[in-house]
Amino acid sequence: MMVSGICLRLKSFLFRIRRLRGAVIGSRCAFDETVIIRGPEHIAFGDGCAFGPRCRIEAWDSRPGTDEDFNPRIVFGKNVSVTASCHIGAINSVEIGDNALIGTGVVIIDHGHGRVCAEEVGIPPIDRTLHSKGPVKVGRNVWIGEYAVILPGVTVGDEAVIGACAVVTHDVPQRAVVGGNPARVLKVL
Repeated sequence: MMVSGICLRLKSFLFRIRRLRGAVIGSRCAFDETVIIRGPEHIAFGDGCAFGPRCRIEAWDSRPGTDEDFNPRIVFGKNVSVTASCHIGAINSVEIGDNALIGTGVVIIDHGHGRVCAEEVGIPPIDRTLHSKGPVKVGRNVWIGEYAVILPGVTVGDEAVIGACAVVTHDVPQRAVVGGNPARVLKVL
């Protein structure tokens, strides 16, 4: 039992050295060994953050094979809990407030491939210029249900609840419960 505990701590330590070089990391943070982190120098983790298996946290400062450059920033407040298979990506800014709980399969991104306009229809999406419609900000004590999607330019108010599978395309008021596609306010607490 003692040997496995030591091995687990060693694996966690090696993970931090390899994948988190340059990141700001608070105390008591925990990362599953399968977490993928890109651009750690643009990411800050508050005290007590935890990340489950197969999460992708990506801060893109450039796009390989292009001349596109960005100034990304991803900030996690204190005690943010991110469960399995989440994707959080930025070319602009994503901020997640203290004590947020993020369910399995959640996507939070501040960008997309192209501008969704007639001029780009003939260009394969993978070849379109990355474009941000604005930063994403998730407030304190927010609960985001499984498989929800929060799109660019959205602010989620403190103590809000995002229902499972909701697609959030507009700002969410403080203490609101939202659900659906597109998400709409169901009630305010």
